[in-house]
Amino acid sequence: MKQLIICFSLLSLLAIGCNNAAENKAQADSSAIDSSTKDVQGVSMDGKQNGLQASFKNINGETVSISDLKGKVVVMNFWATWCPPCIAEMPSLQHLHEELKSEKDIVFMAIEVDQNIDKAAKFMAKNKYTLPLYTLDSELPEELVSNSIPMTVILAKNGDIVGKQVGMMDFKSEKLKQGLVDLTKENER
Repeated sequence: MKQLIICFSLLSLLAIGCNNAAENKAQADSSAIDSSTKDVQGVSMDGKQNGLQASFKNINGETVSISDLKGKVVVMNFWATWCPPCIAEMPSLQHLHEELKSEKDIVFMAIEVDQNIDKAAKFMAKNKYTLPLYTLDSELPEELVSNSIPMTVILAKNGDIVGKQVGMMDFKSEKLKQGLVDLTKENER
């Protein structure tokens, strides 16, 4: 698990993001994994993350909650169609999704934060992105709140947050890909 967090440190492309007016809440407390790369943050709460509660709606109106995803490694990417860094990282996120689509224990969630899933779906279709699209269906827990997007959060199979990146990422790294696969092999606590 620590290897995945270190991978995030190595993968930091830029620490830029779009200010998200729809989410005008303070960023969750987290500590820097590597003092030279403060934009990659890990959150360690000794199992307290298992109580994360939030739900998301897909384009078909079906609701999925974080608790429904226990037993899966979850890659959540919070984004908006108006956010240039979000759009810039989308091709590499799509690439990673394509490479790992055969991994049944890895779930990708492209979570648009503007509550306009139809507009986001048109954007995804226009660009031929096949990432599963969601919108918020509940308040986010403090650990998932940020004033900036894009933001990527990775949950282990037991629901713990094992990686959090506020700002752009390059998702094409083999180390990241392998780290996600390795997470699927970890036992739930």
